[in-house]
Amino acid sequence: MSTKNAPGGQLNDQKRPSFIEAARRAQLIECAIETMATLGYAQASLAQIAKCAGISKSAITYYFSSKEELIEQVVTAIFQDAAASIGPQVAAEASPALQLHAYIRSHVAYISAHLAQMRAIMEIVRNVRTEEGKPRYGAPAAEPVRAALEALLRKGQQAGEFREFDVRVMAVTIRSAIDALSPYLIANPQVDAELYAGELVALFDRATRME
Repeated sequence: MSTKNAPGGQLNDQKRPSFIEAARRAQLIECAIETMATLGYAQASLAQIAKCAGISKSAITYYFSSKEELIEQVVTAIFQDAAASIGPQVAAEASPALQLHAYIRSHVAYISAHLAQMRAIMEIVRNVRTEEGKPRYGAPAAEPVRAALEALLRKGQQAGEFREFDVRVMAVTIRSAIDALSPYLIANPQVDAELYAGELVALFDRATRME
């Protein structure tokens, strides 16, 4: 491989990873997701992840210096993939009301199509903590997502499409309804995700629109 190992097992920041290295990192992220989704966070050791990837445990440290760094990259990869899928669908709509509909439908569709990723995220949120013992990926980590939704709701109010309401309360309520889908679908895989999305769209259309 063309990139030398940096101190701590991290790739040298001065050189761009080769195609093979990038592909291996992506594979390890996918294996970490699969392992956590199947075995849970506590059992998702580097040894188990390496077994999934078909490499030795020690080889992982060429790409990630620790399990913590690998988990950080798992979270980043999932959120980036979700944003790349959902963002364009929301942006393509012409009005805040339609953007809110697309926001809800695209989130539900993404969640229902990526249950392994959702299982992994749930495991990470429940188990990963800071040195102070606080959840590493709790409410502060979700703030940018909620803030973006608040901005959409505020835009709808300014355009005269939405009634007056507290945008923080509404954003928290919408996000709670969307986030509840992951454990619900995992426990009830037969649920019709499109129907779920349609009910949420109807509910929040009534909750936000002008009388």
